[in-house]
Amino acid sequence: MRNYTNRLVTEELNLGNLIEGAVRTMAREEAKEEDEEVTDNLGLTLDGIEQEVLSDADFQEHYDFMENLADEDAAAIKELLGEDEE
Repeated sequence: MRNYTNRLVTEELNLGNLIEGAVRTMAREEAKEEDEEVTDNLGLTLDGIEQEVLSDADFQEHYDFMENLADEDAAAIKELLGEDEE
């Protein structure tokens, strides 16, 4: 067995290329799996169905809505407390 391994390593010229090719293939597969995992975690795909991704405009609209609610709450509190509006 030792003799076979020694001959394989020293005489088989393509062995290094085969090992390097296998390592590259494994690295590509691992990177592909990581990319798919990240994509799934971002909600971009779910079982092959494209999912809507929020845009900056969506976040701005939500922020404006929340700001408007806060203003309405402040006005309602002032009215309940009987404070005059300026």
